[in-house]
Amino acid sequence: MSRFDRTIPPGGEGKITMQLRTKGYQGNIRKSARVFTNDPKSAQITITMHGEVWAPIQVKPRYVHLKGVLGEAIEQVVDLRGEKKEPLIVKLGSVSIPNKVSVELSETEKERTYQLKVKNKVEKEGAYRGNINLTTNYPETPKIVIQIAGNIRATVDVRPKVLNYGRFSKERLEQLKSNDRFMKRPVMVLLNKGDDLKINKVEVEKSLFKVVTKEMQPGRMVQLLVEPILEKLKKGINTDCLKIYTNQKDHEILEVPIRFEILQQTSSKNPQ
Repeated sequence: MSRFDRTIPPGGEGKITMQLRTKGYQGNIRKSARVFTNDPKSAQITITMHGEVWAPIQVKPRYVHLKGVLGEAIEQVVDLRGEKKEPLIVKLGSVSIPNKVSVELSETEKERTYQLKVKNKVEKEGAYRGNINLTTNYPETPKIVIQIAGNIRATVDVRPKVLNYGRFSKERLEQLKSNDRFMKRPVMVLLNKGDDLKINKVEVEKSLFKVVTKEMQPGRMVQLLVEPILEKLKKGINTDCLKIYTNQKDHEILEVPIRFEILQQTSSKNPQ
């Protein structure tokens, strides 16, 4: 937030007032602002503010990020420390997603420092968000909210999960027939743990699409370029399923649904 004099007379002085809102910050902080002028020698000036924000309770880190692969122990520790002379008492209030994480609060230095251990409980891939509410005896900070973001990946990941080409008119398809690059869509198979990934076989159930396989990172990443066989597609919604056979236990077959729609009536707008 800033206020400034827009016009400064020749030989005169101007004032720029900057205000920094420190709510939610702690420790070292540094912020910059750019000033633009009509002076050709100083068309742009950078002003920097830096300092240290004191907080009655230091929380490090302020956010919990649980990222990892299924089967791993995924956890993070948050340290809390009282910065006042008075003893600090922290208690666990509530957890918004108790079915996804386990939380343990322990006192590491009597009435001074605490440790909050957060562990992932989810046994399937996916993302989630939530928060942990703590209460304290400090009147300046009676409540502390720790935000949680979880991202649990499968050992073998396929992206995208669904391959949707979109909607096309017959005219648009005629225009794109010579554009191989546009018609080929990538599907990536990634091994998130280990380096022994192999694609044994690739199938398309209805044979409406053809696939070319290319190893991007040996044992770790494989790209499949999927291309429609236009002469086999009919008006309306065409669906198929790409089946990828791998050497990975519990992920022997990966399936990617494919959708390609050809409009029933001619459209002058040539939708894609």
